[in-house]
Amino acid sequence: MNWLRRQDMSSDSPSSDIEGISLCPIHLNLLENLDSSVKMIFSNISESGFSIWIVGGAVRDSLANITVNDIDLATDATPSQLMEIFPSSIPTGVNFGTITIPSDGKFGDIQITTLRKDGSYLDRRRPESVRFGTSLLEDLNRRDFKINAMAIDPINLQFYDPHCGRDDLDSGILSAVGEPFERLDEDGLRILRAYRFMCHDSGPFKPDENLGKALVDSVGNLGSISRERIWMEFSKILTYSNVYNVLQKMVEDGVMDFIILGCNDIPSVDDCYIEGISRYDLMIARLSLLLKSVEEENVEEILNQLLVPNKVRNSVISIRGRIGITPNPESKGCLRRYRMELSDDLFSQLSAERGFSAQISDELRTALSVLPPLVGGLEPLISGNEIISRLGIEPSPLLGQLKQWLFRIQVENDLPDSNSIWEKVESLGFKGQPLGEYRMWV
Repeated sequence: MNWLRRQDMSSDSPSSDIEGISLCPIHLNLLENLDSSVKMIFSNISESGFSIWIVGGAVRDSLANITVNDIDLATDATPSQLMEIFPSSIPTGVNFGTITIPSDGKFGDIQITTLRKDGSYLDRRRPESVRFGTSLLEDLNRRDFKINAMAIDPINLQFYDPHCGRDDLDSGILSAVGEPFERLDEDGLRILRAYRFMCHDSGPFKPDENLGKALVDSVGNLGSISRERIWMEFSKILTYSNVYNVLQKMVEDGVMDFIILGCNDIPSVDDCYIEGISRYDLMIARLSLLLKSVEEENVEEILNQLLVPNKVRNSVISIRGRIGITPNPESKGCLRRYRMELSDDLFSQLSAERGFSAQISDELRTALSVLPPLVGGLEPLISGNEIISRLGIEPSPLLGQLKQWLFRIQVENDLPDSNSIWEKVESLGFKGQPLGEYRMWV
């Protein structure tokens, strides 16, 4: 007997204060394919006399037939009661009703939040007070958008949708739960979340008239949001397949001024999408391309203000500076140096180049795809000590330049050992100084 059948036979009457309907095949399939660790959480909470619901993105994304990447749970058990049921749980946000259960399953650690009703949001970020409760309706009423205000009862196999979020999902409409101005005033970051859902994989969505007006009129609320939170939300926007229209709308609505001041013309960012590219590489490419239109002296300041991680900052500055500077696809030597210099940023660079010129980028990707690995490996075959010994020079800036130049020769000519490199440079007329550019790629 499968897990769903066991739940159906042992369930009592539905525990919600909302009228539900039987789960559709899509949600039944979602439940059947959950990790055993998640099913164990359902069973333990139910057997302890409490109710449990799946809420948020998993409910929405399964209906949209896209991959469910995480799962959020809500319960009428208090945090202290949950920690008694799960002794290994971590009180990650206990003041707001959230505990985390460590898990090595598909979804990683699982967060469970007690049903609650929020007080006033005086700082446009967090409620000043939280009241734990037992009302699923009150909990769903505090959600931002109707598509995120649906719930599944995995024990009684019921679906709850008091705000008709599935209708919005089916029609591609994004509307707020309740009064949109109030929702956006509670947490200004919901403004950026709205634009993110406009290009979300479960959509795309178009804001209804009331939400659309509220987004424009409430844009100033972004001024009170921390730069870290703005960056986290904006970076997610850049990861979806088609974002050009949304970014253009952000410019028109005045939202972009709070993110990349001076970015008024959106380039062909949708062309950056390459089959198989990771969301991270796509985000780096698009941010680099967006900053291409910004004055160079302002780029570092914008990245610093956004508080992007150093790894992102360094990649973006490097990629932005190289956009439009591509090797001749017919020159294997140039292709080798280009590939070596870009290293982990290669896919992001090619993605950014595609937004700049799709034809050039596609030709370059084709040429690189058939380029064999280097026979000499990815590290310099000639060390600084070997250069000092052979040429009789002292450690100096010249030594560093020579080492870089010799590595460039090694890569460009795909040489297998140090003897081959010395033979090559001597054939070029080497007299102790680099001949031409010593860097791998500009």
